[in-house]
Amino acid sequence: MQFNIPDSPQKRVVIVGGGFAGLTLARKLAKSDFQVVLIDKNNYHQFQPLFYQVAMAGLEPSSIVFPFRKVFQNSKNVFIRVTKVLSVNPLSNEIETEIGALRYDYLVL
Repeated sequence: MQFNIPDSPQKRVVIVGGGFAGLTLARKLAKSDFQVVLIDKNNYHQFQPLFYQVAMAGLEPSSIVFPFRKVFQNSKNVFIRVTKVLSVNPLSNEIETEIGALRYDYLVL
């Protein structure tokens, strides 16, 4: 399996984690001149502060969870990959994941 991300003259920003910080940064960079790769072990974001509402049957689980693809469906420069990061090699600007290695210009953990 491979990342299948096209080479581009744009600088590549790899964001590891689709939590609040990673998602906010990816949204802002989606409108910029960067190639953005969002890596997360899940393909969705959970709004965790409302878990108690779901536990009390006040909300449906689907109301606090949404897929990353829905957020970035109109962004041509954002790529989402579901995998786990195994290691970071800062000397060669690469991360190693379960689906292979990926080069980056900027890495956000």
